[in-house]
Amino acid sequence: MSFRFKTKLRRFLREERGAVAVAVAVLLTGLVGLTGAATDLGIVYTARGQLQNAADSAALAAAKNMISQDPVTLDAVTTPEAARATAHEFSQANTALGASLTLLDPDYTIGWWDLNAQAFTRTGESADPNDINAVEVTLRKDDLANNPVTTMFAGIVGVSKVEVTAKSLAFVGYPGAIPKDGGLGFPIAVKESAITGGGGPVCGTQLTFHSENNENASWTTFDRWPANDPTVDHFVCGCYEVPTIKIGDNINIINGNLSNNTFNNLRHRFEREGTDIDGDGHLEWVVTVPVVPDSANSGSAEVLGFATFEIEEVHSAPLKMVRGVLRCNTVIPSADTGGPNYGARAGNPKLVAAAN
Repeated sequence: MSFRFKTKLRRFLREERGAVAVAVAVLLTGLVGLTGAATDLGIVYTARGQLQNAADSAALAAAKNMISQDPVTLDAVTTPEAARATAHEFSQANTALGASLTLLDPDYTIGWWDLNAQAFTRTGESADPNDINAVEVTLRKDDLANNPVTTMFAGIVGVSKVEVTAKSLAFVGYPGAIPKDGGLGFPIAVKESAITGGGGPVCGTQLTFHSENNENASWTTFDRWPANDPTVDHFVCGCYEVPTIKIGDNINIINGNLSNNTFNNLRHRFEREGTDIDGDGHLEWVVTVPVVPDSANSGSAEVLGFATFEIEEVHSAPLKMVRGVLRCNTVIPSADTGGPNYGARAGNPKLVAAAN
């Protein structure tokens, strides 16, 4: 091998090693940068997720406390002060990146969620339950509250802090599901057309159930079969437990005349559980009933929703009659939001929107 060739080879190798060293240095710098960016993004996304969880928790808790039930009249009443206090309490009970959170007053709003338009209107607090049904909460980590997220590596390129916000909207609407031991138990299902008109519930509609074969209501044994007089009587006496019932479930129903014994037990329960709600000297017994299609007479019927029925009279033989009215502006405390409006409000809200 000639001397000249060896010299060129050594020079080439030296140049190649230098080029590789430069390339490795560039790649390592980029890798460190990517690692730093991933670390900072992870911190930001963690803060964002913790803020969202906190906002969801505060909005749900506030919405649940926004409307309550008067213990005497059983009417729905607004409690906006309690809702606001609850939102602040639940916000402070949560943390983001290890620091407790403060909810600013302007970031808490009560309003109305329009199910059809899927839109929220900020109405503010109201004494009328028909004016409010939703709570919006925004939690932030920025210069206004809770401090921005501090980056670990992005400061190299001039980004030393990042502002993060999370918004949550909780809606308390009409019952879509009632859990076991949640208020169902009176074994009557009401037909939809008997309590609705003009696109909504007709509050105060009087319902008279004579236990004949063509009625505006039916006896129900819920999930129990057969649907007959002995099974109905077991629900009247409270001997059978009503399971969780939700919209879309099928329940067993029956029409026709029940035995004297079942009606006697029904009257005794009315006298035992009824109270003089309005002070007129007569008993009223407020119960929750499922709403079923008009075509339902016997067999199986789909649950369309739930309503509150105020029973005013129960007569045993020879009349065998139940009479009452549709109660509106009531709250079924254990019910989950998710059904149509038949006059009663659910007690448990749900999240309907969250955007940033």
